[in-house]
Amino acid sequence: MKKNEKAGNKVLKVVERIVRNEAEKVMDGYPPICMGIGHQPKRPKRKED
Repeated sequence: MKKNEKAGNKVLKVVERIVRNEAEKVMDGYPPICMGIGHQPKRPKRKED
């Protein structure tokens, strides 16, 4: 039983490390959230009838 518990703990540590690395990649991913602020298209001019 102790071998299984040790193996389980090792697996949990590895999975935790993988999840943390993936979360960091997502947080630092491209495009950054602020990129949308720089691109603001102009509104179309109003057509008068």
